[in-house]
Amino acid sequence: MIRMLRFIFQLAVLVALALWLADRPGTAQIVWHDTVIQTSAAFLALCVVALAFALHLLFRVWHFLRHGPAHWKLRRALGKMQLGQDQLTRGLIAIASGNACEAGRLAVAARKNSGNGTAAQWLQAQAAQLAGDHRAAQVIFRELAAKEDSAVLGYRGLITEAKRNGKWDEVDRLLTELQRTKQVVPWLSLMRMESAARRCQWSEAEEALSHAVAARLLDSDSGRRTRAALRIAASRAAVVAKDNEAALQAAEQAVKQAPLWLPALINLAETLAVQTHKRAALRVIERAWKTQPHPQLALVLRRLAENPLDAFKQTERLCKGNESAVESRKALAEAALEADIWGEARRHLLACVNDRSATRDVYKMLARLERRERGDERAATKWLTKASEAVADPVWLCKTCGKAHEDWQPVCASCGSFNSLDWLRAGQSREISPSPRLGEESRGEGGLGEL
Repeated sequence: MIRMLRFIFQLAVLVALALWLADRPGTAQIVWHDTVIQTSAAFLALCVVALAFALHLLFRVWHFLRHGPAHWKLRRALGKMQLGQDQLTRGLIAIASGNACEAGRLAVAARKNSGNGTAAQWLQAQAAQLAGDHRAAQVIFRELAAKEDSAVLGYRGLITEAKRNGKWDEVDRLLTELQRTKQVVPWLSLMRMESAARRCQWSEAEEALSHAVAARLLDSDSGRRTRAALRIAASRAAVVAKDNEAALQAAEQAVKQAPLWLPALINLAETLAVQTHKRAALRVIERAWKTQPHPQLALVLRRLAENPLDAFKQTERLCKGNESAVESRKALAEAALEADIWGEARRHLLACVNDRSATRDVYKMLARLERRERGDERAATKWLTKASEAVADPVWLCKTCGKAHEDWQPVCASCGSFNSLDWLRAGQSREISPSPRLGEESRGEGGLGEL
């Protein structure tokens, strides 16, 4: 529409100029030596315009002959570049959709059209990973790592491949090589922390964590929770080394970092119990039990007692005020079973059955009770049958691989993920932990969503 209006305006100006000249023809005379040319001013103006137009056409022809091939090559290159960009976009969509074949085809076409650019190489590596061709992906990542402008992208992919294969020595080597490139890589600190944690080098991991927190790769809550996990690990290592002072100091620091975190509270209670600080351990257990009753806290309490009867009495004092809670009833029943107080054990267990809060452990304890009190194998079998159909009890479940653990561990024994255990039922919906799940990678390994 704008172009149409512009054309109409220009035509109107020309027509007005022609009419103006027609009304004012005038005369023009050109004298060149003995030659005299006399004509109207309008005709002379028309000749000048025609001559200018002819010169312009000659200039355009000369310009085309001189620069035309270069312009044609440039337009062709720009067209291929645009096509390559479109193929890259479609390839990324194919990666997100999980279509490895389409992503691979588009990656090859994009590399051809965009001149083997970094983005096209990365897309092809992602497509190879998605298709399970990790060897081809590694070859492309090495090519990217060899170039200065794409070194970070290449090393990131190689590190991811090494992690997938469990080659942590290779991960450390690649991290060192990446550091030598002098590139600004904020996530390097997190990777060093994970590597150190998997090698149980807790002081090295905590130093790397400090760099990550300083670089604001973690928020304050995640940083404190992760530091608490490292302190718990250091405390347990000190217990094994029989360095009681260091073990207790690390356990207290873990609780200071995460005062309400159950693993830190359990670890402090266990550490105090091992060092025979009975009263301090009881205070920790009682404080934690009020808000987070947990079977491991009850277990530490029973270990502190001199005999099973004393353990039952201490458990009664612990559960006073929230005796109707499932964990309280289970703790009381367990303590009563160990003290051979059959009536109390049965009362608490049947209370769980009657209010339909019984879990597998409750039915298993009822089976134990039938065998120990009466030797009734038939009744025990009945309870065990119900246990197989009952709701599972919570366990320390790894959020990365789903492996169940008897107690909280800083590193999953199955997949090696750091700080990935939560108190959950198998199959229960897992909430996102406020701490980073360092062992878990995005499904497009080596990609942008990783780390």
